[in-house]
Amino acid sequence: MIKKYPRTMMAIHWITLIAVATAYITSGNPLKDPQLGTIHLLSGGTVFVLFCLRCIAFLLLHKDFPKNEIINKLQNFLFKTVKVLLYALLIIVPVSGYLALSSIADSYSLFGQNVYVIESLYGDFYLGDIHQVLGNVFVSLVGFHACAALFHHFFLKDNVLKSMI
Repeated sequence: MIKKYPRTMMAIHWITLIAVATAYITSGNPLKDPQLGTIHLLSGGTVFVLFCLRCIAFLLLHKDFPKNEIINKLQNFLFKTVKVLLYALLIIVPVSGYLALSSIADSYSLFGQNVYVIESLYGDFYLGDIHQVLGNVFVSLVGFHACAALFHHFFLKDNVLKSMI
Protein backbone atom coordinates (compact mmCIF):
# COMPACT_ATOMS: atom_id res chain seq x y z
CA MET A 1 0.00 0.00 0.00
CA ILE A 2 1.26 3.46 -0.92
CA LYS A 3 1.74 5.83 2.01
CA LYS A 4 0.23 9.16 1.04
CA TYR A 5 0.50 12.67 2.40
CA PRO A 6 -2.43 13.73 4.59
CA ARG A 7 -5.38 15.01 2.53
CA THR A 8 -4.97 18.47 4.03
CA MET A 9 -1.41 18.74 2.69
CA MET A 10 -2.45 17.39 -0.71
CA ALA A 11 -5.27 19.92 -0.94
CA ILE A 12 -2.98 22.80 0.04
CA HIS A 13 -0.36 21.59 -2.46
CA TRP A 14 -2.72 21.41 -5.46
CA ILE A 15 -4.71 24.56 -4.62
CA THR A 16 -1.39 26.40 -4.31
CA LEU A 17 -0.45 25.16 -7.78
CA ILE A 18 -3.72 26.54 -9.19
CA ALA A 19 -3.21 29.89 -7.41
CA VAL A 20 0.41 30.15 -8.61
CA ALA A 21 -0.57 29.30 -12.19
CA THR A 22 -3.39 31.85 -12.09
CA ALA A 23 -1.07 34.54 -10.71
CA TYR A 24 1.52 33.75 -13.37
CA ILE A 25 -1.01 33.86 -16.22
CA THR A 26 -2.46 37.17 -15.03
CA SER A 27 0.87 38.86 -14.30
CA GLY A 28 1.54 42.41 -15.40
CA ASN A 29 0.86 45.89 -14.14
CA PRO A 30 -2.43 45.71 -12.21
CA LEU A 31 -3.11 49.39 -12.92
CA LYS A 32 -3.13 48.86 -16.70
CA ASP A 33 -5.72 46.05 -16.64
CA PRO A 34 -7.76 46.22 -13.44
CA GLN A 35 -9.62 42.95 -14.10
CA LEU A 36 -6.43 40.93 -14.56
CA GLY A 37 -4.87 42.91 -11.73
CA THR A 38 -7.68 41.89 -9.40
CA ILE A 39 -7.28 38.22 -10.32
CA HIS A 40 -3.49 38.50 -9.93
CA LEU A 41 -3.74 40.15 -6.50
CA LEU A 42 -6.32 37.64 -5.27
CA SER A 43 -4.16 34.76 -6.53
CA GLY A 44 -1.06 36.16 -4.84
CA GLY A 45 -2.99 36.71 -1.63
CA THR A 46 -4.27 33.16 -1.84
CA VAL A 47 -0.70 31.86 -2.22
CA PHE A 48 0.28 33.84 0.88
CA VAL A 49 -2.65 32.49 2.96
CA LEU A 50 -2.04 28.94 1.72
CA PHE A 51 1.62 29.23 2.72
CA CYS A 52 0.57 30.15 6.25
CA LEU A 53 -1.88 27.23 6.31
CA ARG A 54 0.84 24.93 4.91
CA CYS A 55 3.16 25.87 7.77
CA ILE A 56 0.47 25.16 10.37
CA ALA A 57 -0.47 21.88 8.66
CA PHE A 58 3.20 20.90 8.48
CA LEU A 59 3.65 21.43 12.21
CA LEU A 60 0.55 19.37 12.97
CA LEU A 61 0.88 16.62 10.37
CA HIS A 62 4.56 16.13 9.49
CA LYS A 63 4.74 12.85 11.42
CA ASP A 64 2.20 11.41 8.97
CA PHE A 65 4.26 12.28 5.86
CA PRO A 66 5.59 9.39 3.78
CA LYS A 67 9.30 8.73 4.16
CA ASN A 68 10.86 8.68 0.71
CA GLU A 69 14.07 6.81 0.14
CA ILE A 70 16.98 9.08 -0.77
CA ILE A 71 19.13 7.45 -3.42
CA ASN A 72 22.31 9.50 -3.16
CA LYS A 73 23.86 12.67 -1.72
CA LEU A 74 23.15 14.71 -4.86
CA GLN A 75 19.47 13.80 -4.75
CA ASN A 76 19.35 14.69 -1.05
CA PHE A 77 21.07 18.04 -1.71
CA LEU A 78 18.70 18.87 -4.59
CA PHE A 79 15.65 17.84 -2.56
CA LYS A 80 16.58 20.04 0.40
CA THR A 81 17.72 22.99 -1.73
CA VAL A 82 14.63 23.05 -3.93
CA LYS A 83 12.33 22.62 -0.92
CA VAL A 84 13.93 25.53 0.95
CA LEU A 85 13.84 27.74 -2.16
CA LEU A 86 10.21 26.85 -2.94
CA TYR A 87 9.12 27.56 0.62
CA ALA A 88 11.08 30.82 0.73
CA LEU A 89 9.64 31.98 -2.59
CA LEU A 90 6.11 31.01 -1.54
CA ILE A 91 6.35 33.87 0.96
CA ILE A 92 8.81 36.23 -0.76
CA VAL A 93 6.98 36.45 -4.11
CA PRO A 94 3.59 37.51 -2.65
CA VAL A 95 5.27 39.97 -0.27
CA SER A 96 7.37 41.43 -3.10
CA GLY A 97 4.16 41.73 -5.14
CA TYR A 98 2.53 43.72 -2.37
CA LEU A 99 5.61 45.95 -2.14
CA ALA A 100 5.62 46.33 -5.94
CA LEU A 101 1.98 47.44 -5.86
CA SER A 102 2.82 49.93 -3.12
CA SER A 103 5.63 51.34 -5.27
CA ILE A 104 3.29 52.16 -8.20
CA ALA A 105 -0.02 53.01 -6.53
CA ASP A 106 -0.90 55.46 -3.80
CA SER A 107 -4.21 53.61 -3.49
CA TYR A 108 -5.77 50.46 -4.92
CA SER A 109 -9.34 49.23 -4.83
CA LEU A 110 -10.27 45.56 -4.77
CA PHE A 111 -14.02 44.89 -5.11
CA GLY A 112 -14.73 48.43 -3.97
CA GLN A 113 -12.59 48.09 -0.86
CA ASN A 114 -9.37 50.02 -0.51
CA VAL A 115 -6.29 47.86 -0.21
CA TYR A 116 -3.78 49.26 2.24
CA VAL A 117 -0.60 50.24 0.41
CA ILE A 118 2.61 51.40 2.00
CA GLU A 119 2.50 55.06 1.03
CA SER A 120 6.16 55.67 1.81
CA LEU A 121 7.11 53.32 -1.07
CA TYR A 122 4.98 55.12 -3.66
CA GLY A 123 7.00 56.72 -6.41
CA ASP A 124 10.43 56.24 -4.83
CA PHE A 125 11.45 53.18 -6.84
CA TYR A 126 9.82 50.49 -8.91
CA LEU A 127 9.77 47.01 -7.39
CA GLY A 128 7.75 45.30 -10.12
CA ASP A 129 10.84 44.04 -11.94
CA ILE A 130 12.14 42.37 -8.78
CA HIS A 131 8.74 40.76 -8.22
CA GLN A 132 8.66 39.55 -11.82
CA VAL A 133 12.15 38.02 -11.65
CA LEU A 134 11.35 36.29 -8.35
CA GLY A 135 8.09 35.01 -9.84
CA ASN A 136 9.90 33.62 -12.88
CA VAL A 137 12.51 31.93 -10.69
CA PHE A 138 9.71 30.47 -8.59
CA VAL A 139 7.79 29.11 -11.59
CA SER A 140 11.03 27.63 -12.96
CA LEU A 141 11.60 25.84 -9.64
CA VAL A 142 8.01 24.57 -9.70
CA GLY A 143 8.75 23.16 -13.16
CA PHE A 144 11.91 21.50 -11.86
CA HIS A 145 9.93 20.10 -8.93
CA ALA A 146 7.33 18.65 -11.32
CA CYS A 147 10.05 17.16 -13.55
CA ALA A 148 11.65 15.56 -10.50
CA ALA A 149 8.32 13.98 -9.52
CA LEU A 150 7.90 12.63 -13.06
CA PHE A 151 11.49 11.35 -13.02
CA HIS A 152 10.76 9.47 -9.80
CA HIS A 153 7.57 8.03 -11.28
CA PHE A 154 8.82 6.94 -14.70
CA PHE A 155 12.51 6.18 -14.13
CA LEU A 156 12.97 5.35 -10.45
CA LYS A 157 9.50 3.79 -10.29
CA ASP A 158 9.00 4.78 -6.68
CA ASN A 159 5.93 6.26 -5.03
CA VAL A 160 7.00 9.90 -4.71
CA LEU A 161 4.43 11.17 -7.23
CA LYS A 162 1.70 8.76 -6.12
CA SER A 163 2.08 9.91 -2.52
CA MET A 164 0.80 13.39 -3.49
CA ILE A 165 -2.13 12.36 -5.72
